[in-house]
Parts: sequence; C-alpha cells; structure tokens
Amino acid sequence: MHASYYHQAHACIMVFDVQRKVTYKNLNNWYKELREFRPEIPCIVVANKIDADMKVTQKSFNFARKFSLPFYFVSAADGTNVVKLFNDAIRLAVAYKQQSGDFMDEVLRELESFDLQNTSKDLPDKGKSCTEEEPSSA
Repeated sequence: MHASYYHQAHACIMVFDVQRKVTYKNLNNWYKELREFRPEIPCIVVANKIDADMKVTQKSFNFARKFSLPFYFVSAADGTNVVKLFNDAIRLAVAYKQQSGDFMDEVLRELESFDLQNTSKDLPDKGKSCTEEEPSSA
C-alpha cells in the first residue's frame, strides 16, 4: 500500500478471507509493512466470511497469537461481530491517540495547535523572506 494510507492512522484492522488462503499468507507482509510506517499503533486481525462455513471458527489461526494481536471471526455479509470489531478498534485507536509517545503523533499534535496567524504577526517584516538583505547605500 502507498505510505499515505498509514498517515495519521491510530489503529489497524487487518482482514483476511477464510475462503482464500493467499490472503492469510499475506498477513506477514502486510504486518511487516504496517510496522515499518506505524510501529506502535494497535492492530486487530480479522477472519472474514465465516458465514460461508461456520466450521472455520473451530480452526486455529496462529498469526494473531504469534504477535499477541486481538483476533475476531466476522461476517461482513450477515454482520456477525462487525459492530463489536469496530467498537473495539475505535476504543483502541482513541486510547492509543491519548497515550501515544510516537514521534510523528507528537509532531502532528504540535501542528494542530500551531497558530499561523499569530506567528506571522511576530515576524519583523512580512514582505521579506529570510534570505533577503537590505540594499547597501553606496
């Protein structure tokens, strides 16, 4: 994914399709990429399409356990666990944002509270750039 998808993310929901094994195999790559851009945000792993075969909920998917990540069985088609998943993801994202010591989050908080209007009033002369010099009187 393009790096901009990770910008200002405060949580991640990684979904794989229980009917397509390749999507489960991709979790490692997706997780590695996520941690490259957002090393600290909470991440939830989701097994989707359980409505197609409920027996899949008896299977053990080790990826989430390997990284100590929350794991959900859901069905987007019939809504099973979807609301719970999003409520929990929002709760994790809000908690992360409030407690984050992530450098980029600190920078973003500073920028959000930065007042360009008042800062520009403090400049000596708005019409000049930093590199301009007064012409010498010779």
